[in-house]
Amino acid sequence: MKIKLNKLTLALAAAGVVSLPSLAIAQEAAAGADALAASTTLSGYVSTSYTLADGSSAALGKTNSASRDQFKLDVVSLTLSSAQGAGEYATGYTVGMWIGPDDQHTDENFSLTQANIDLRLPVGTGIDLKVGYFGTVVGYEVYEYTDNAFFQRGLGFFMEPTHHTGILALYQLTDDLGITAGIVNDGGAVANNNQGDNNAATAITASYTMPDSMGFAGGTSVYVATVQDLNAFGTGAADFWYASVGLPTGVEGLSVDLAADWVDWEAGGDDEIYQVYASYALSEKVTLNARYEWGTSDENSWTGLESAAVGVTYDIWDNVMSRVEYISTSESGSEDDDTLAFNLIYSF
Repeated sequence: MKIKLNKLTLALAAAGVVSLPSLAIAQEAAAGADALAASTTLSGYVSTSYTLADGSSAALGKTNSASRDQFKLDVVSLTLSSAQGAGEYATGYTVGMWIGPDDQHTDENFSLTQANIDLRLPVGTGIDLKVGYFGTVVGYEVYEYTDNAFFQRGLGFFMEPTHHTGILALYQLTDDLGITAGIVNDGGAVANNNQGDNNAATAITASYTMPDSMGFAGGTSVYVATVQDLNAFGTGAADFWYASVGLPTGVEGLSVDLAADWVDWEAGGDDEIYQVYASYALSEKVTLNARYEWGTSDENSWTGLESAAVGVTYDIWDNVMSRVEYISTSESGSEDDDTLAFNLIYSF
């Protein structure tokens, strides 16, 4: 091992102030720290919004009444990660956190959004493991604001678990078909983030993209997922089912997705939400978005649920997502809830 020493270091060593062995150890430690730092990336975003409201937000998972008709900091999202490499035993990790109250979902001022390790096993084409705390496998919309077309999440999101603690194994059977299976904690009484006692729930997913050889159906993407025997929201155990289909439209810039959530509660009663998502890119900077949902929720005593949303994403500034959207949501026997929301997100 070669050690590069500058003149000042040599002078200090000659004077007995430092020793060459200690310098070697220090340089090795520094090199290790530099290598670790070089493999780790920091990313995230800052989300702010202003929401005008008319109606009741008592249910339906909408923004809290206290945060309406005012400016607010939604959340600061920070993610530390090291990408998984391409080797047979490649590893990686991701740690995500939110600072600030996300009052669409929780009033906590700090929370972990994920903390997991990625591992690869050289079995067949390779099995990728995700171990730790990660986002749920069911649902169209996700936790991070930057990954949804709309700032305000839809009805389906609020009927699904959001996180699990456990292990998932992903195996790609073919270029078009992948499957995931795992075991996660069954949730206990912790609403939504499912890290309760040691009893296990099971999670299974499959994704398939139809090849171009299937004619007009070529390019259709299908995703199905289930989490069985999961205690969620502190109300009891349920089986969660989800399916989505991405339809080829033949129109450049236009995408249409269909999705559905079903929840079978062991104590009786079911939830079901059906969703249609569409987006059209007018240009590189401007995208029109639409979402329509309908269904019922026995667990929340909601009937005749219906929600329609339209919005525009206009990327005026570099690294900034600018959104304006209007959402109207209703349920039988209750006042309609209408909101006009403005959202800015800076990503770094």
